[in-house]
Amino acid sequence: MCIAILNHGKKLTRTEMSNCWVSNDDGAGMLFIKDGYLQAIKQPNPDGFNCAGASFDKFYKDYEEVYAESRKFGYPILVHFRIATHGLDPKYLHPFFVSDSVGLIHNGIIYGYGTRDYSDTYEFAQELATLPHSMTHNVEFLDIPFIANSIVDKLEASNKIVFMDDRGEYRIFGESLGHWVGNNWFSNDAYKTRTTYFGSTVGKPTAKYQPRTQSYYDKWSYDEFYDSPYGTAIKPSQEEPYVDTKYECFVCAQDVHVNDEACCVDCGSYIIEAESEVVNKLLEEDEMLNARTIFMD
Repeated sequence: MCIAILNHGKKLTRTEMSNCWVSNDDGAGMLFIKDGYLQAIKQPNPDGFNCAGASFDKFYKDYEEVYAESRKFGYPILVHFRIATHGLDPKYLHPFFVSDSVGLIHNGIIYGYGTRDYSDTYEFAQELATLPHSMTHNVEFLDIPFIANSIVDKLEASNKIVFMDDRGEYRIFGESLGHWVGNNWFSNDAYKTRTTYFGSTVGKPTAKYQPRTQSYYDKWSYDEFYDSPYGTAIKPSQEEPYVDTKYECFVCAQDVHVNDEACCVDCGSYIIEAESEVVNKLLEEDEMLNARTIFMD
C-alpha cells in the first residue's frame, strides 16, 4: 500500500508514525533540506513483521531532529513508508532523486515499470533523470505541459507522487486522491490506525497477523487464525483460477493460482510475476468481446 506524506505543518506524532511503520513494514525514508542541499534518510526494517522496534525508534529520532531543523527555515519534509511490490531490496526505499536538487516519493504502482529486482518508482525516477539538468534543477519543470501530461498518463488514475526541490518548493500529482490535515498532506489513512497487509517482504506472517480491531494472533498460525472466529470476517475468499499457470506466492510459501487481478486465490497477495499473463488474457477476452459485438451488430 505505502503512504506518502508532505509534512509542512504540525509535527507527526509517534503514534501516527508507528501506525505508518507497522502498516508498511519494509522500511521508511525522508527527503529534507539541510545546509541548502536536498538530503535523504532511508531506514530499513530488520525488526520483523508487525513490529515498531529499534529500527523505528531510530527513524523517529532522526525525524524529530530533521523536523526541528526544517521548522527553523519553514522547509517541508517528505516522509514515505513502504510495502515493496517491485524491487525487494532495501535500497529501493523512497525517496528517489531526479537530480541533485529534485527528489520524489510515490504511493501506488506505475504499470510498465519495475520488476522483482528493480523498483517501479526507481525506474520512473531514472527516466525523469534523463531530462537535461537545466530543466530538472527545480520542480518548475513539472509545470511544462508536455512533461506534466506525460507524467499524468503514466500514473493513470490511482498513483500519487510528491516532488520537492532544494528550495522547499513541491508539486503533488494525484493530490485529490489524498487529503490535507492543516498543512500536512497524506496519500491515504495509514497514519490513523495499524493495518497489516499480506504481501510485505519483511516476513511470512506465521502467527503474526493482526487485523484492524483484534489482537488475538499470538498463538496462531496464518491458517489457524483464519479458521478462528476472528478470521472468518476477513479471510480472502478462494476464487477460481484465472490462468492455468501457477506462480510462487511468498506469503503461502508455495506455487499458487491467481485471479484476474494477478492476486493469489488463497491469500489475496499480489504476485507481480503473474501480471503479464493475466493482462494478456484480459486483452484477448476484450478483443473477442469486441469482435462478437461487431458481428452481432
